[in-house]
Amino acid sequence: MLRAVSRWLIAIIVSILLIAITWLVLEFRGIAASYTHLYYIPIILAAVFLGDVRGVIVALIAAGLSGWVTYTTRGLSPVASEIVIRTMIFFAIAVLTARLSAILKEKGEEASSLFTVSHAVSQSLRLDDILPNIARMSAQITEGQASIIRLLARKGDELRPAASWGLSSDYISKGPVRVSDSVVDQEVKRGKVVMLSDLRQDHRAYHYRQEAIAEGLLSCICVPLQRGERFLGVLRVYSDYPRHWSRRDERLLRALAGEAAVAIENAQLHETLRRSYWETVRALTRAIEAKDPQMLGHSERVTGYVLQIARQMGLSPDEMEILRFAATLHDIGKIAVEEQLLRVSNPQAYRDALEKNHPLVGMSILQPAEFLRSALDGVRYHHERYDGTGYPEGLKGEQIPLQARLLAVANGYDALTHPPSGKEPLSPQSALAELERQAGSAFDPGVVDALSAALGKRVERRTKVETPGSGSTNP
Repeated sequence: MLRAVSRWLIAIIVSILLIAITWLVLEFRGIAASYTHLYYIPIILAAVFLGDVRGVIVALIAAGLSGWVTYTTRGLSPVASEIVIRTMIFFAIAVLTARLSAILKEKGEEASSLFTVSHAVSQSLRLDDILPNIARMSAQITEGQASIIRLLARKGDELRPAASWGLSSDYISKGPVRVSDSVVDQEVKRGKVVMLSDLRQDHRAYHYRQEAIAEGLLSCICVPLQRGERFLGVLRVYSDYPRHWSRRDERLLRALAGEAAVAIENAQLHETLRRSYWETVRALTRAIEAKDPQMLGHSERVTGYVLQIARQMGLSPDEMEILRFAATLHDIGKIAVEEQLLRVSNPQAYRDALEKNHPLVGMSILQPAEFLRSALDGVRYHHERYDGTGYPEGLKGEQIPLQARLLAVANGYDALTHPPSGKEPLSPQSALAELERQAGSAFDPGVVDALSAALGKRVERRTKVETPGSGSTNP
């Protein structure tokens, strides 16, 4: 709508200019030849903003007006050649301006697309965020029908789909795609761009040719994703008609493939670093469990429960990553508890006293590690109760960070199903019923509902279920 209004506005301005310039030429006949050059202005405006066809039409109108003015002032015979030359000049200006404008617009769109992809690569380390945008832009910027990015598996030579645009799920999941089975992909792996102008006529080995034709894909360009000599995968863009891919198409897709390769390498480096962090965290957890055999497997189970709750509640991947660290390390403060118990004569009494301090001890242990700071809320507040009677600070309701509320429910469920020695474990259904009973007092009701839904075991209210005679479930 806005574009249509702006086109009409430009057309009105061009018309006014044509009339005004014609009036000037008639008014100042003595220097009419000089004023005739003013006709370039509406011609250029029309060619830039209204397109080449309208630009040529305005050029011809301008030539006609200037010829009419010349005829009325000097007659036809002395200036016929001048009018013809002027018409040719106006026509050339219109065509050249329109072509240059189109080229500049095209270059601007290319630069904008590449900037958008580069910005996305710099803002995120998640391939799920970046690669779908690259796949979409690859097709759109080359006027293709569809596209797909396939990444080389860590082991073997299979190219697995990572992102696509415009392809049906049936086509994407049609079967394994292996480099060794395709001459095309072998050439791509060597760093070449392979163009298939017509899949019906090109007999080079290509995966699932008939399936591609049935999908309506008749032409394809395959661009390697690589960093240096390292082959990471392939970017394919398809067209629904036989097509000769241009140098521009190749240049643009190579640039987009380069951005995709940077994103893939960054994500892989991040994954390696994240794995190192995770291994460090697991080592700390094993140190805790080695001190107290009753805790064996507790952190791992709580981590599993809390991630199920997070998925049920629709938390983001970044939030789930933080929860994973918080759940794994939520009891790390008990290292200090166990060490201090060795120095006292009444271990049980001292354990009870220290128990309430282990969240703060855990926070102080983890605080120097910058990559764990986002998990500190879970470690510090996972023993707070929803009614405000928990510890260490007695927070209430939504004053308790969401991370800690999720951990409290997961921790409570594990304490009921895997209690300390001497207590009978509850069945999953009974444990969920007990959490329901304590919802609103010990636990956030919404989080309890999310755990029940995640486990697929909706329980009836305590009026319909025998209340287990267990003790506190917030150990």
